Amino acid sequence: MIDVVSINEIYHEVITVNTVNILENIRQCLVKILPIKDGRTDSSPLEFVVAFIFSFIGDTKILSIEGLRRGMMNNLSKPMSRSSFWERLSRKRHLSFLELILSELMKQLSAPLLIGDSILKQLCVTEICLVDSTSIKLPSWASKFFPGTGSAAAVKWHTCIDVFSGMLRWSQITSGRTHDRKCFPEIASFIGKLLIMDLGYWDYGLLQDIENAGGFYLSRLRNDAEIIIKEIVQGGLCKKFIDTSLLKVCGRTNRGGIIEVYCDHVGKESILRLRVIGFWNPIELRYHWYVTNLNVVASAIYTLYRLRWQIELMFKGCKQSLRLDDITSGNKNIIKSLLFGSLVAQLISQTILRSAMSKLSEEKKFAVSYQRISNVFVNISRHIVTFLLNNCKNNLDLLVIKIELFTNELFDPNYRNRKSSVARIQEVLNA
Repeated sequence: MIDVVSINEIYHEVITVNTVNILENIRQCLVKILPIKDGRTDSSPLEFVVAFIFSFIGDTKILSIEGLRRGMMNNLSKPMSRSSFWERLSRKRHLSFLELILSELMKQLSAPLLIGDSILKQLCVTEICLVDSTSIKLPSWASKFFPGTGSAAAVKWHTCIDVFSGMLRWSQITSGRTHDRKCFPEIASFIGKLLIMDLGYWDYGLLQDIENAGGFYLSRLRNDAEIIIKEIVQGGLCKKFIDTSLLKVCGRTNRGGIIEVYCDHVGKESILRLRVIGFWNPIELRYHWYVTNLNVVASAIYTLYRLRWQIELMFKGCKQSLRLDDITSGNKNIIKSLLFGSLVAQLISQTILRSAMSKLSEEKKFAVSYQRISNVFVNISRHIVTFLLNNCKNNLDLLVIKIELFTNELFDPNYRNRKSSVARIQEVLNA
């Protein structure tokens, strides 16, 4: 068992006990699934999978499968023939290992809530979740398994994340042609939580289901939404507009300020009451409309919705630093393995580095981004491999030092002059 107390004494508590425990927890999850020994090969499944996950990441522009093999040899300091490497990489067994690891880590890992606690209390929610998808272009010869829309072949990664902890709550891989609405987490998982989503998921039935389950939603309003004004809360609209279509009357009235109304959408079997809030866009000369069942001051809605940009930054970080966008194979199992390897790396990076944020000031914590976490993770990945394959005290010590070294790289250095979305929400709610 790792002597956590002595580690903290040596480094004067530069890293929390929780972070050290998470490092060991990650290793235990891997050891639970991956055999440490395998008499058929020089590299055990534990060595092969760990080296695979962490050799694929990096900031270089192009990475071939052959380059991945050489990177794994470098991390393991062991030879690996091309035929042996290809055979193991393309097998269903390797893919199954990665799927099990991702599932286990999502269940076992948790990062401490170092930011956002006061925001959650003020919103009366337990968590703020973002759901979205991103398309990943594949070589054209992969179209048999993963047909695309804008390209011959592509996959879609659908995911849901907790914006404050960085944890993955749900993930699914489909072909690039799959519509976003066809892939969605279990509604019951959003009890007490706020779900922020874009128009790709727009559906009146979905909004009703989330509310019925005891959850909260925030979304843009579709430009063709058929909703009728039933109550005017603010914005100076005349009472004569009650029982008329919101989108037909508000485009030509009251240009500026916030409009807040309650509207009805009449469905085939029920009527859905929607809280609708509009913000005037002086550049586009039109209102941007949002729907929510959240009970919070209307002025906070636009700032809250801007949190959705965090999932775009996560996708960008995964594509640039965790190589999610650099899949050059046409083999179905290899494609999925590379995808799941990147997702495992993303989950591990968020868990480790967000745990290390405890020593940062609140302002700095607010300025930490998903993209910066991915960038920093690349620089400590070699030491993570060493620790996961041999959790001796010396390897843990070196990894702890590296994490501490890069902690100040996690936040925007211009945080005093450029407030993050989280800082702005805190400011609006406290006003």
